[in-house]
Amino acid sequence: MLFDMRTKMKITSTTKQKKICKEKRVLVLGAGNILLKDEGVGVHVVREMQRRNMPDCVSLVDAGTAGLDALLSAERARKLVVIDALRAGGKPGTVYRLRLKAEQKDELIRIFGGKETSRMSLHQVGLVEALSIADRMQYAPKEIVIIGVEPEEVNYGLELTNSVRRKILKIINTVLEEIEDAVHER
Repeated sequence: MLFDMRTKMKITSTTKQKKICKEKRVLVLGAGNILLKDEGVGVHVVREMQRRNMPDCVSLVDAGTAGLDALLSAERARKLVVIDALRAGGKPGTVYRLRLKAEQKDELIRIFGGKETSRMSLHQVGLVEALSIADRMQYAPKEIVIIGVEPEEVNYGLELTNSVRRKILKIINTVLEEIEDAVHER
């Protein structure tokens, strides 16, 4: 088995990879508004990942603020990884990871769909709605991973703050772990 040092991914034979990828699609959705500094972290991460080699079964989607549309347009992903700014009261740049199985969708609604809107972005409401619709249409992902990043500043500007920008590689490596878990899961 080969290992791609640039992407930190194991490389399997093309035939084997295509079979695995047919069954285990992964959608990586970068959400956020790039006009509001750290609010756009998900989009910045996905754009950086688009410069790397990814297995065929991985779809990288710059969803911006269109969480609902992006998720509904996705091919039946087995695993959904969402990267977004998330205010949880931690130090700016803190990276959070929340893993949920499809049957735990109610937990996602409790966390992101409640009245505590200070913890979430407007497009996360669209994500919860999209997951409910996908579930009703029988193509919701079996696993959902939210990778949240504590923003330092959500204000007009195109650049990430230093505390969030310094975490981009850590966020990418966290996403790559999730991809590898999905692709190599038995």
